[in-house]
Amino acid sequence: MIDPNECEYIKADSIQSRQYQIAIAEKCVGKNSLVVLPTGLGKTIIAVLVAAKTLELFPPDSKIVIMAPTRPLINQHYESFLNFLTISEDEFTVLTGKVSPDKRAELFQKNRILFYTPQTLRNDLVRAQYDLTKVCLIIFDEVHHASGDYPYTTIAELYAVQNPDGNILSLTASPGASKERIAELCHILRVSPENTHFRTRKDHDVKNYLKPMDIYRISVELTELMKVCRERIYYLLEQRLQYLSQLGFLEESGTKLIDKVIRKDLLKLNTELVSAVKGTGSKTGLYAALSVNAQALILYHILELIEQQGLDNVLDYLERKVYQESLKKRSSKAVKVLASEQVLKQIYLSLKKAYELDPEHLIHPKHTVLAKILEEEISKNPAARIVVFVKLRVSVKNIVNKLRTIEAIKPVRFVGQATKSKSDKGLSQKKQIEILKQFKEGEFNVLVSTNVGEEGLDIAECDMVVFYDVVASEIRLIQRKGRTARHRAGKVVILYTSDTNDEVYLRIAMNKLKRMDVNLRNPGDIKNYYEEQQKELLDYENEFKEDGNDDFEDGSFDEDYLKQPQDLNSSCDSSSKQSNLASFAANQKKSENLSKLEKSSTNMIKSAPVKLSQALPVRFGLRRKLADEGISFEVRPSKIHIELFSKVIVQVFSTDRGYKDTVEKLRSFVTSLDRDYDLIIAAVNFTSYKENIEGERRLFRQKIEQLGKHIEASVVPIDNEEELRFIVKGVLDYNSKNL
Repeated sequence: MIDPNECEYIKADSIQSRQYQIAIAEKCVGKNSLVVLPTGLGKTIIAVLVAAKTLELFPPDSKIVIMAPTRPLINQHYESFLNFLTISEDEFTVLTGKVSPDKRAELFQKNRILFYTPQTLRNDLVRAQYDLTKVCLIIFDEVHHASGDYPYTTIAELYAVQNPDGNILSLTASPGASKERIAELCHILRVSPENTHFRTRKDHDVKNYLKPMDIYRISVELTELMKVCRERIYYLLEQRLQYLSQLGFLEESGTKLIDKVIRKDLLKLNTELVSAVKGTGSKTGLYAALSVNAQALILYHILELIEQQGLDNVLDYLERKVYQESLKKRSSKAVKVLASEQVLKQIYLSLKKAYELDPEHLIHPKHTVLAKILEEEISKNPAARIVVFVKLRVSVKNIVNKLRTIEAIKPVRFVGQATKSKSDKGLSQKKQIEILKQFKEGEFNVLVSTNVGEEGLDIAECDMVVFYDVVASEIRLIQRKGRTARHRAGKVVILYTSDTNDEVYLRIAMNKLKRMDVNLRNPGDIKNYYEEQQKELLDYENEFKEDGNDDFEDGSFDEDYLKQPQDLNSSCDSSSKQSNLASFAANQKKSENLSKLEKSSTNMIKSAPVKLSQALPVRFGLRRKLADEGISFEVRPSKIHIELFSKVIVQVFSTDRGYKDTVEKLRSFVTSLDRDYDLIIAAVNFTSYKENIEGERRLFRQKIEQLGKHIEASVVPIDNEEELRFIVKGVLDYNSKNL
């Protein structure tokens, strides 16, 4: 069991860990794992425990990499790990795009605990600024981002190649609803479905650590003016959909396509049309379809503004993005066509007139409800902190301006760093941190935020979260909810407009949440899908065996082959595993040792039969191989790399400094042993050896093999990492057959 107070790399009494954190961390050490926990249950503590324990199992110069999607979140991780680990701050560094590539390469070599934004690490690895051979653990935070071209995917792939022994710990509160998505995450991160560790707020071992969370769903009705505007947009949209359908660009046909075709369908069609235009086939009708499809997408956006954001936002959008835009020389055909639509002009003029009479007529009914909820909460609890999540930045600005008119409410705008326009400037990281500090201290009591506030950021102790609009994504729903009920009881208020897409999105998100819980509790279904994803790798291995490389099928030696004496002077083709492994059983002295091994096999230790040194190079992937095959092993500080059953040892020797250095180290090691072993195997590593002159490698290998006649060891040259695993597995299998 992991005991934080006995862990070499954790500061004494710094962690008050919980039983479920220790239980999960223990299962993650030495394995690629996915941890799914509700926000507030201490995923960071689990990460620290796994990191500290992993460092004990690897060479002293091993590194830990921690990644998160945003710089503020990376800085939070930096502070947490610094507070808990005994490693000096001099060996901590944060590497983001703000640091030059050359400086990052220098800092990577100097430091052990490294914090990255994913794009930064991916760029460095792709440019070969350095590699991950000394990284014993990578922590992927907010891992639900891992898909497609997101940097996590590339990094996991390169890590598996560069460090077969390395471990991955992936963390999220929201992996996705479908078993296909969860299996995809497992596939990308090389996580076996059995190594997914999942808790919900209802699980018995965590519920006592969570504060109550009350969820309220409050609906509002569209105003009559909103309904009229919506019907007119429906009319314009139906015209465009019918046009696309009649030309065969939509799968759906018939009447009321507005009920059958969703925005996602049009986005997909747009991608297909752009691709077709770039292709070599006929372009007939494609450009017209592209323009009509673009018009339909604009109308869908206006429809969403009506239902979710309010007519004031619709008026602003029509003015800026349609009519003013249409006057520009380079405006699109789609915008020009819509600007000339009489029905759209009627909507615009009606809204403009209504605004001039009374701007309140255009405000969404949700805003009235929002203001009332905030006033009531603050009157009950003047120290309350409330976060309001809004989809669009323009709505954030409008809501903040309106809330400022209410005395008790002190709102603040919280958005991302990108500047959209002169009137919609982004917030620098420094300004974001300053606003969060002011919010925590009470200078502001309502934070009106876009999705930048949904994920990972420690937004003080929040008493209430309000969803001003609904998202269909279960991931974003979980992230938003997770901003409250972390340290004290919290409330979640979901505002939605009845009889609109708002209501549909809410239903979809809630159903996805239920499906996610079911799928995570049934890893068998995920495993089936995961295994399909692995089929290519299995096919490749089978093809490899069919090509005549099946002498060591299943990673074990043939018993008769082991006993057969071999010719030391036989050819040493570097591409042949058979010639390398034959030298393992190459001389009379080793045959005698094998006889001793067989006689003493009944006395060998069955529990933890393998002891590994922390100093064993990670490039061989032996720790991972043993863990994956369920072979128990222990890691300890020792000069002996691998000890099997306390009777056989395997020591790896580098060839990087040439023949003389290798021989001296090999002789010195054998004579320094303070006890007898039945078999000593010297695995001489040629995997990275570079010739200065042609034929040097072959001569080096021959001399090394001959050395086995003169020392108390069997000398085995190895040409790739897999061969060391074959040797160890061969001894284990040989012993099990002779017990």
